[in-house]
Amino acid sequence: MNTIFITSTGRTGTDFFTTLFNDYVDNAWSLHEPRPAFRRRSHQLITRQPNPFEKQYFRIPRLKRHRKRQEDWYVETNYHLATALPFLRKVFPQAILVHVIRDGRSVVTSWLNRYRYITNEHLLPGHVRDRQALDLWQEWNPLQKLAWYWKTVNLMAWENQPDIWLRFEDIFRGRRQGVFQVLDQIEGIHYQKDQVEQLLNQKVNKTRTPFFPDYPQWPAFWKDQFYEIAGEAMQQFGYTD
Repeated sequence: MNTIFITSTGRTGTDFFTTLFNDYVDNAWSLHEPRPAFRRRSHQLITRQPNPFEKQYFRIPRLKRHRKRQEDWYVETNYHLATALPFLRKVFPQAILVHVIRDGRSVVTSWLNRYRYITNEHLLPGHVRDRQALDLWQEWNPLQKLAWYWKTVNLMAWENQPDIWLRFEDIFRGRRQGVFQVLDQIEGIHYQKDQVEQLLNQKVNKTRTPFFPDYPQWPAFWKDQFYEIAGEAMQQFGYTD
């Protein structure tokens, strides 16, 4: 099965790719976080090897779904798998792995407006054996937890070297050529560039009315809290003022 997995921290516009491959590419199809999505299990696999059951539990449903389709390529957008790139390589060795990174300040703001680490948890320091963060976790507010989350997920993805490292800003801003980094990797794919460019002008995943302001309106102590945790990673990934 010809496969692409697109991962991220979430809030990076990956729903765009689901629409792209379903509606604008003739010989591909896509699912967004299909079951089993491995939301919790992917974090468990950070510090242990997958067992045979987990490999088949992940693999078989995807193979079965793909056999019912006539398209050449299956594309899955699933941010829960960003910490499980080694697992993906074990289960689908020939898959193309794409990781989308976005400015951490925008990701944190977007997740705050989705109440992440306010009404629910996600990746936790214990999953990655981060003792320093674990000691501070109960003292941190949601913004600090999200800064740690953004830093941790992207550093893990970088260490595991996805086949394509893609910047959100290169997809949706400026010349908007980032998406073609992915399309150009797919042999024999059928699409019309002008149609893809039209899709880029649409907003696929609309955010609800925000409660938390964008970064320029953050008070100074919010900015300090963010940079204390994620500042080095922001610089490493080229997000500097």
